[in-house]
Amino acid sequence: MEIYNVFQAFRYEYQDNTIKKAEEILNELDEYISDKTYVTNLQLKQIDFSFINAEAFKCRVRPQYIAKANNSIPFLYNVMALHYEIPLPQEEFIKVSDEDRPTYIGKALMKVLESQNVPTKIRKQFDRERFIADVRNFFVNVKGCKLD
Repeated sequence: MEIYNVFQAFRYEYQDNTIKKAEEILNELDEYISDKTYVTNLQLKQIDFSFINAEAFKCRVRPQYIAKANNSIPFLYNVMALHYEIPLPQEEFIKVSDEDRPTYIGKALMKVLESQNVPTKIRKQFDRERFIADVRNFFVNVKGCKLD
């Protein structure tokens, strides 16, 4: 399983410091769950987290199960992904200190993961509870965050 993350609609001047440091945290999460499997009899190669500037755009209410292009073969849509949109107000996000950034991102992720069900098409085959437990375990035990 692979985690893919993108920060959408954030101003360019925050790309160098704030967003890159946040991407490092999510890359560590990707490494943490890369050897785990959360599906049975289902094609699901990655989980996407799109962090949306909530001050500029609205987020989707539910995650999507979608086909995505394969990075190694352009125009070939054969990678199935579970896509979440996470609201992240830019003005609030840029004020978070480096020490508090993992906790902030962890709380934003957990709020969405725990409140939204996966699409009906994959609900029976995706182990949502185990995935949420692993994400929580990463932020609490690996990064030392207090998410409650």
